[in-house]
Amino acid sequence: MHRRKFTKEFKKAAVKKVIRGTPVERVARSCRVNRWILRRWQEEYEEFGARAFGGYGKSRHTRAEPRSRAITLRLSSDELAAVKAASSAAGVPNLAEFARSCMFRETSERPLAEVETILEELAVVMRRLTQRLLRSR
Repeated sequence: MHRRKFTKEFKKAAVKKVIRGTPVERVARSCRVNRWILRRWQEEYEEFGARAFGGYGKSRHTRAEPRSRAITLRLSSDELAAVKAASSAAGVPNLAEFARSCMFRETSERPLAEVETILEELAVVMRRLTQRLLRSR
């Protein structure tokens, strides 16, 4: 015996009939499915809405935002002074925001390899900056 498969549209139409007030038994009989399957489809539709009935093995849950990673910088006193001056000249409230704005300002037009190189260099600079700030406390 093979397992029957129903399209997303078929399931949605059956569930909408139940939501509109048609008795579950009547809808199940007309669709030739067990009423418990129809109830399960209804629960899935109520829980996931448009993401319901995605298919076998597909997750309906939204993925969490990726976590940010800490970047540590080591800067000489001259480098730190230059970064602070550039940050205040740009009108950015703190050094972290300044670093983010520098990283992502012009990267959209550049090739990926160049962007990766810039990010690696920035990681080194940020590592130096963080360590310098920790030592100055």
